[in-house]
Amino acid sequence: MSLELELLSELRGALTEHEIQSEVKEDVAGLAVHTDAPGVYLWIFVSFTGRFFSWARGNHQHPVNDMPGAARRIATHVQGLHVLGDSE
Repeated sequence: MSLELELLSELRGALTEHEIQSEVKEDVAGLAVHTDAPGVYLWIFVSFTGRFFSWARGNHQHPVNDMPGAARRIATHVQGLHVLGDSE
C-alpha cells in the first residue's frame, strides 16, 4: 500500500471517532467523506509533498502528522456543510 493510502486509511479511522463515515478510494488515491447529501462527498487527498491533507479544492490543508487535528477539522467542515444545507 502506498504512503498516501496508508495516511488516508489512518485518517478514515480517526474520522470514526467523530462519527463521520468515509471510504478510501484506491483508484483516485482519495478519501470520500460522506455528507448529508446522498452521493455527495467531501474529497480528501494527500498533497504532492506528502506533508498535508488537502480538501475543498486545496483551500483547506492540515499536516498529516496531526491526525486527530485533521480529523477534527474535517469533521467540523462536514458539519458546516450540514448547517449550510439546512438554511437553503
